[in-house]
Amino acid sequence: MAGDSSDSSSTFNVDAPPAAKPEIHVLIPSTYAEDAAHLREKTMRIGFLFRAMAIFRVSHMIIYQEEPEKPDGNAELIKLFSEYMSTAPYLRRRLFKLRPELKYAGLLPPLNIYTHPQSLRPPSDFWEFREALVERRGGLTTLHAGLRKTLVMEAPRRSGSRVLLLVRAHGNRIKFKIRRREDLPYYLGTKVSIHRGKLDEVVKKYRYTIATDREGEPILSVWERLRSSLKAVEGPVCVAFGSYKRGLAEIAELQSLKLEDVFDICVNFIPHQGVRSVRTEEAVYSVLSLLNILSEWRL
Repeated sequence: MAGDSSDSSSTFNVDAPPAAKPEIHVLIPSTYAEDAAHLREKTMRIGFLFRAMAIFRVSHMIIYQEEPEKPDGNAELIKLFSEYMSTAPYLRRRLFKLRPELKYAGLLPPLNIYTHPQSLRPPSDFWEFREALVERRGGLTTLHAGLRKTLVMEAPRRSGSRVLLLVRAHGNRIKFKIRRREDLPYYLGTKVSIHRGKLDEVVKKYRYTIATDREGEPILSVWERLRSSLKAVEGPVCVAFGSYKRGLAEIAELQSLKLEDVFDICVNFIPHQGVRSVRTEEAVYSVLSLLNILSEWRL
């Protein structure tokens, strides 16, 4: 089994979808699924939500506190489930200890992204991505990557760290290369973090920001404006969602903010909705599907 750091990844035949352009960062309220009656239901709802991030190639999901002065522990639970799903199944037992919050982790839907291959042997006709866990053994570095045997390299790496590999079978040998996610033009999973301040503190980092709210401008009236903005923007785009208790405008008001001062545009993506309230996960699927079309439609 051989490691090789030569060759540019851009010349490889790689099995992975391209990264979304522009990058999409999603803001989710910390109270998401807090209203679930049981941990089992909460687990399933968070899993359903996080699958949307992978389906639509969201590069970063940020969990924000509705009331920053009264932070709740639910944000940590959303992050835990999301990171569990983001971890390749063959690494989960090594990285996650038994804990009561993960009692129903088996109900989480498989993410099945391109860094989670299921085979014990990589292909020979293209490079596949694999997450690997580093372990130091004497003077060697071993990489646990869900293969029949661990990979071995001489270059030192910090034990317990995680790396991204490009792996390919070459006869009876396995070739692999360590790569940095941020250097690759592919969707390789969704980063998850918690923002503990006000909405405007995180939103100001972006050059283009979208608020989703029932009182926003109807999607059809701003379709061309959105399409032009997504085509022209440099850097990631921020898209924010409200909660089951409050719309985004109410959350902004709760934080002594005005939605129009914080975001570049506020859009109603589901005009004439047929139910009194649209759940956050329903809004996420609706909004991201439309943004995906707008981003891909570059004519």
